[in-house]
Amino acid sequence: MVRDSAFYDILDINVDASDIQIKKAYYQKATEVHPDKNHGDPKAAEDFIALGEAYQVLIDPEKRGWYNKHGKLCIPQDFWLHSYCVYGMVYGSECFKDYIGEFASTTFLSCLEMEEEAEDPEVRKKRAWEKTQKLLEERHENLTKIMIDRIQPYVDGHIDEFEKLVDSEARRLSTAAFGECLLHTLGIAYMTKAANELKGKEECGRTKWIKVNGPKGFEMRSQIHAAKESERTVGRLDRTNQSQHDKEEDLRLHIFSYLNNWRIDNAWSTNVVDIDTISSYICKAILKDSTVSKDVLRLRAEALAKLGKIFKGANPPYRREYNICLEDGQQNENEDSDYSD
Repeated sequence: MVRDSAFYDILDINVDASDIQIKKAYYQKATEVHPDKNHGDPKAAEDFIALGEAYQVLIDPEKRGWYNKHGKLCIPQDFWLHSYCVYGMVYGSECFKDYIGEFASTTFLSCLEMEEEAEDPEVRKKRAWEKTQKLLEERHENLTKIMIDRIQPYVDGHIDEFEKLVDSEARRLSTAAFGECLLHTLGIAYMTKAANELKGKEECGRTKWIKVNGPKGFEMRSQIHAAKESERTVGRLDRTNQSQHDKEEDLRLHIFSYLNNWRIDNAWSTNVVDIDTISSYICKAILKDSTVSKDVLRLRAEALAKLGKIFKGANPPYRREYNICLEDGQQNENEDSDYSD
């Protein structure tokens, strides 16, 4: 018996649904009404928000227990994340497919579902991971080719053109649901890795997080919550100086751990490790390429650092209307916002 079945009804599942059933139902329904696919459709936006509220409660065992006993009003106000961020933290964004592709956790779960359920669980996971690895190799190679083409104008000396193109791309991506957080995470990852090649010349500055008021406040606070975690994780991984093999093993362990804890913060932690693994592979392939000269390698590193800086958007002229951070020495120009460490 549950006090309130509304969240179960929204996802069209039974009150005794398993975590995997909750996850499948949310993914299928939320993907159909995602705001990036249904521009200007208020009904789709309303449904998407309702699905995100239901999912973030039911996928968390503690919150689900509270909800079953006492209903929605028992959930603490500081628990809620904006529904745009719920989907983005778990599944990313189709708009970022040329930078991230499909998250490894999603790929792995698809492979796992295709394995025979009668098999030993550990054998199923091993086989699913072997298939996932092959798909990730294809993803990495494809994303590397795209990135080489993207930074080529800079390498060819068309720096102003490159900056304008990347700035335009960043502004487009920033309008996607969860776009600013994904831009920030990618920006930090590329700036950090390019700095290693440039001997720290383009190191990331100290971040000050903007506090947005008004109608966008709740959404942006949720994105900042996720961005803080991604910045800590990327920084920690950079300090460990892992090899690419170690990064991929770390990703595997995170994904396997995720199977035992479907909470949204755990999903995002796993996906940030994945983004770092992607950017590491791309940077190694681009910046350790033995087929080009050292001068070209340095220009590629400079281009990646510039791309990261523009994506982060913390400094003029790359600041965006709802970017989520500043760097030391920068003033906040949005009258509906403030900033904090």
